[in-house]
Amino acid sequence: MARFKRTLIVEQSKKYVMQIKEMLADVSDSFQSTTDGSNAISLYDQYNPDLVLVEAIMPGYDGFALMEHMLESDIIKIVLTSMNQELIIKKAFELNANYLFVKPYIRDVFVSRILEAADFRDMNRQTEVGVNQLLYSRISVSLKRLGIPANVQGYKLLRDALYIVCMDFSKTQAINKNIYQVLAEKHGTQSSCVERNIRHAIETAATRGDPDAFNAYFGYTVSSEKGKPTNGEFIATLADKLRLQDE
Repeated sequence: MARFKRTLIVEQSKKYVMQIKEMLADVSDSFQSTTDGSNAISLYDQYNPDLVLVEAIMPGYDGFALMEHMLESDIIKIVLTSMNQELIIKKAFELNANYLFVKPYIRDVFVSRILEAADFRDMNRQTEVGVNQLLYSRISVSLKRLGIPANVQGYKLLRDALYIVCMDFSKTQAINKNIYQVLAEKHGTQSSCVERNIRHAIETAATRGDPDAFNAYFGYTVSSEKGKPTNGEFIATLADKLRLQDE
């Protein structure tokens, strides 16, 4: 089953339109395309796509006009450009682009990044809708038992990370790989800040929290050589214990 039902390609080069269709043939059921930016908005409204790839710089109406039109939409929006310029990149993400590609494209990377963007969007939806209050409560109790104060920045980040992993434990490895970006987008910050704040929260638990509680959760992952668990080890181990409480 294809990941996307309808893909709209807005690209002034017919060669690149054909290339994109070929690369995404296995992940989209259907395609519409235009090489004329002035047609993009009306085609978008008629076609109702769930994936849009739009070239940033085009004659007449540029791709950013369509991005502004789609601003409130929750579909996957990919910006394409031949110019690796900071202004274009900044503008694309200000208009809620999920990803930006600079030409030429590498097939495997192109498809992989688009699917990852869809995964990020779905995980964000998961944390915002239908929150399992019982799970959130159990996570909060565990973090407080470990000695992580609720007023520490990393507390909320760890709580959300654990919730995401517990809700779909089968994707733990893939989620852990990209968790900082998911949380950064949700909390309006940078991935590096997310990583640093989570690390600080874990260090707080290890150095100032209840040592018996910490060893009960992480004793087998911690040795004198390794020291404290890494962010990924902390999240995966604690999520596993929380998940087992449901079994």
